[in-house]
Amino acid sequence: MRKGQIAIVAGGLVLVGLLYFAGKTVLPKKEHSITHTTESISFEQYEQLRTEQLPEAEKSAYTQLQQQLKAVADGDTATLRPLLQQASGFWHKVGNEPLSAYYMYRLAQVAPEKHAYIHAGDDFVNAFKSGADSIISNNLITFALRSYEEALQKFGDDVEVKIKLAEVYVQGSPEPMKGIEMLRKLSDSLPDNVPALLALGRLSIQSGQYDKAKERLRKVLLLEPENTEAMYFMAISEAQLGNNQEAIRFFEMCKLLVKNEEFSKEIDVIVNDLKNKKN
Repeated sequence: MRKGQIAIVAGGLVLVGLLYFAGKTVLPKKEHSITHTTESISFEQYEQLRTEQLPEAEKSAYTQLQQQLKAVADGDTATLRPLLQQASGFWHKVGNEPLSAYYMYRLAQVAPEKHAYIHAGDDFVNAFKSGADSIISNNLITFALRSYEEALQKFGDDVEVKIKLAEVYVQGSPEPMKGIEMLRKLSDSLPDNVPALLALGRLSIQSGQYDKAKERLRKVLLLEPENTEAMYFMAISEAQLGNNQEAIRFFEMCKLLVKNEEFSKEIDVIVNDLKNKKN
């Protein structure tokens, strides 16, 4: 099989995997893959724009909430905290994830807690991946980075947060090498850290370094023999290298462990395609 012969392995299959392995990789729609555009606006401007577009009843309710927020005295955390939670929930309910994430970030600043910063960062990343409005996509990455960085600054080292931060740098920011270097340092200092190895494995696949991906994923499987995410991406690496039988073996093992009907159907399509190809 020629490298890249099965197109869905290089592109679509990675996307399929994200549906079943916690969506860890930042893969937004193509038009948002580079976020720094001249049409970017601030969250305050964006909120004003989207508030004006709300149906009248929702606009009225949210305008009242905005007035309550503005009336809160400086330092009155007890009053501000539930209002910020309400604002985040409102925007989530109407389907605007960027603004929901923004208010979660504001909540983290008012009542600093590690989980709140991580929640905000995750929400910004998910909004970016979903292909949110291009006029705000620039700020989604900026605030995701800020959320994770502030979590590390305020609450100390956390490997999971460092990996999240590194992956956003690699796949959403104009400084990808900064994220790659962070992951390399993590891998060197914690050679048996599975999340770091998986992150490096995924990034190796996305950059076409399939042999390097195999090296990292093989180590994960030595540490955790039933790690389905490692199996899945190992299968992609093997397929891209033309090792059809090995790819099929890993896909089938992964399918058996995941035990998800929709996922199994996706894998069956790929396996059948691989079986019909000649090496």
